[in-house]
Amino acid sequence: MQRSVETTRMSTRGQVIIPKNAREFTESGQDTIFTVFPLDRSTIVLKKLDKQKAVEEFRALRAKAKNKLSEAAVNEIVHKAR
Repeated sequence: MQRSVETTRMSTRGQVIIPKNAREFTESGQDTIFTVFPLDRSTIVLKKLDKQKAVEEFRALRAKAKNKLSEAAVNEIVHKAR
């Protein structure tokens, strides 16, 4: 499938329809989850979120950090940040 530039419109409820060609090209279905990132006042990026990949990344991060900081150290960092 060829990529193309298309337009869409935001509804009164803030919903945006992703055009069919874009959905097919990205293999996005009804329950696809997207992260939404505003780059500036005129640019918003949508990125498909792969739930399984995200879980695996968080598990890897948790495994790396597990023995690095004690619970007390984490609490102290959080307290200072607040």
